[in-house]
Amino acid sequence: MRFRVILAPDDIRRLSIESLPETLDSFINLLKNELHLDGTLIVQFEDRNYGNELCNLTSMSDLTEEMTTLRVFQKHVPESSNDLETSIDELSDSTLDTASLPSTSSRDSTPKRSGYLPDPFVIPKFPTDIELRLQRGNEAYYRDGSLLDVPRSIRSDILDTLAEALFQIKTHPTNGECSIVAKALVDKFPCLKEAGSRDGWYAWKYSIHYKMGNFRQQLRIAGSVELSVHKRSASGDSKRPKKAWRSEVNFLPEHPPNKTMEMLEQDRSNLQSEMTKKNVDWKKVDALMDSTFSLRRKEIIKEEPLVKDLQARWSALFTERQIDAEFTRIVSKNLKQSFFHGLDELVPRFLRLYRHRETVKELPAFLASLDADPNEDTEAIKGMDVGILIVTEDAERPVPKEVVDVVLAVEESVVLRKLKDVPHAFALLMGLLYVLNIQYPKGLRYMFEVIQKVIMKIGENTCSSRVNGVRNKLMSTNM
Repeated sequence: MRFRVILAPDDIRRLSIESLPETLDSFINLLKNELHLDGTLIVQFEDRNYGNELCNLTSMSDLTEEMTTLRVFQKHVPESSNDLETSIDELSDSTLDTASLPSTSSRDSTPKRSGYLPDPFVIPKFPTDIELRLQRGNEAYYRDGSLLDVPRSIRSDILDTLAEALFQIKTHPTNGECSIVAKALVDKFPCLKEAGSRDGWYAWKYSIHYKMGNFRQQLRIAGSVELSVHKRSASGDSKRPKKAWRSEVNFLPEHPPNKTMEMLEQDRSNLQSEMTKKNVDWKKVDALMDSTFSLRRKEIIKEEPLVKDLQARWSALFTERQIDAEFTRIVSKNLKQSFFHGLDELVPRFLRLYRHRETVKELPAFLASLDADPNEDTEAIKGMDVGILIVTEDAERPVPKEVVDVVLAVEESVVLRKLKDVPHAFALLMGLLYVLNIQYPKGLRYMFEVIQKVIMKIGENTCSSRVNGVRNKLMSTNM
């Protein structure tokens, strides 16, 4: 039987079942496994005796062969505050588009940055003696407009405090973000304005920028794992330093303060054991994935394992639920929400821009590639670095009306099946590129950069000239 399962207005899935279970409990367990749901499920069906109005499913005899639509709700019981994982019951797998990460104990979870600088920036509290000097300086400024003569030692202390506060949010702030901090500093302490400067904070901006570089160097010398991978090898290795090239906020975080490598490895082992169970406890998986985040990133960034090896060690990572969560840990931004919000905003502009072009040279090749319908997955993904496969029974149409399956492939391996649709597959592909730290394929670099910086607005202030040109054309298109 094939069902149309409604989980939310924007999350409607297909489900194929060879034969119906005999009991209602078995059917609900089957729904949990196939749809990756947890908690208590309430299943409703369309009752033809009442004009196809929805009624609660209380017996398997209520289902008929002709029935195709089910409505599934989730009810959760809040957990005790003493549990390791705090309740994330409001967030089902189907609503993870707007979900945040599971809240675990702050001692067990990896410290993470927000990545987004508040504007105006909140100036941290300086040492008491400096605060007192600045207050007296402000009083003089408001009295007669005089500026404070800042000794070099005090200027250095101010910059140290700002750099430490800024580092808690972002390791590599942009010039624009340094400007936000400098402006906030002068707004709070106008006695620090620079004489002869139009804005009064221009030199402070560059001082903050260079102080951040010095601060990172100090942390690198002190043994920061995250910053040590940014440095080129002293042996003359020609490889680029491993750096957050795509605006990752938590690129290579430190381990939780109360966790040893042995404890993290045990958590990973427990995670793998949980994933082998017939009825997976997804709340437990969420908590273990969050606590082992630093271990996983260390393996991915430093060791660069093959995708097949990662699948063997971190099978939970290759689920839609955990790709969403891991992307949020890395970028501090919701994967699907940012992707679909950007699409809703820009697709009309893209279509209008395409219609104004006389020809689209790439279109025939694109349609020809869609016409190809290999029989075997292995043949379809041969030589494929990253890709989306559409499985259809309608081989005659380049863009089929009925899609049987949507598949994600990475490094010639199928990593995800039974995806909702192609747009969701694209969003998850972007998530996987971040999660697995895979560079954009050379021939598709600008396409993925447009998705990242123009559509999802991640690192939008660092566009290449070509992508910036595309964005300018989009924004200048009259709607």
